[in-house]
Amino acid sequence: MTSLPSLPALRAFEAAARFGSFRAAAEAINVSPTAISHHIRGLEAHLNVQLFTRETRAVHLTDEGTRLADGLGKAFRLIETSVEAVAQTPGKTKIRMAMGPSFATRWLLPRFAAFHEAFPQVDLELVQTPLLVSPQNVDADIFITWGDGVFPGMIADPLVNVLTAPVASPALIDRLGRPETPSDLLSFPLIHQRDTFGWSAWFAATNVKNNDLTGPIIEDTNVVLQAAIGGQGVVMGWVPLIDSELDSGSLIQLFDAVLSEHRAYYLVRRTSGSQTQEIANICDWLIHQAA
Repeated sequence: MTSLPSLPALRAFEAAARFGSFRAAAEAINVSPTAISHHIRGLEAHLNVQLFTRETRAVHLTDEGTRLADGLGKAFRLIETSVEAVAQTPGKTKIRMAMGPSFATRWLLPRFAAFHEAFPQVDLELVQTPLLVSPQNVDADIFITWGDGVFPGMIADPLVNVLTAPVASPALIDRLGRPETPSDLLSFPLIHQRDTFGWSAWFAATNVKNNDLTGPIIEDTNVVLQAAIGGQGVVMGWVPLIDSELDSGSLIQLFDAVLSEHRAYYLVRRTSGSQTQEIANICDWLIHQAA
């Protein structure tokens, strides 16, 4: 058998590959960045391959590094799952579910009580991820992620389709008046989420020319909606994720015209692994909740 590298070296490399940063990897496994660098250089010497290309502020996996990271990620997940299966509370099953904070707050949180009633034997752990995430690189059993449905090597089911429409607070409408046509919105303060594409696409769908859109660009969905509720501007609201604000009247949909996103929230899981039946039952329940 070929002599294997040391476990600390493999652990340091897996963390660096997962975080894309020696410093972040060091913080995650509680060692110094120098130790991470030392382990990885030793691992490269042992394997006689380069695993990372190094730049001033970033590191990137080589092809060989990507292959090793994929295999080690699966191996460490298997080790963690095996240990947790022995250490967990008798009669309880630990399930890790990964999703973005906005979806967790607006869709899953209102269903927490129903989930625990349906699965009293499950200890649920939520893992926060960005909106766009590759499930293969996240340590979780179930993923709810934004995408086009193409997740190689994974089982993916559409969960929540999103429609976008302009929404604003009653306070803003009282102050500026209610727009009568889509083109009227060009004179309103607009707030953008992540980029101006959402507004541009809606204006294009309603035949409104919209050159050089202005207004603040905000990354976080919850911050965007709070700005709208506070009367700071008009935003493209995501239905059904803003149903509670529409029902309460804190936000008002300004036009019937809605735009269907070309992507959606998908429920994603691996094709194999431990606790497969439990995971399948939870996924069926989530899909039923979204129906």
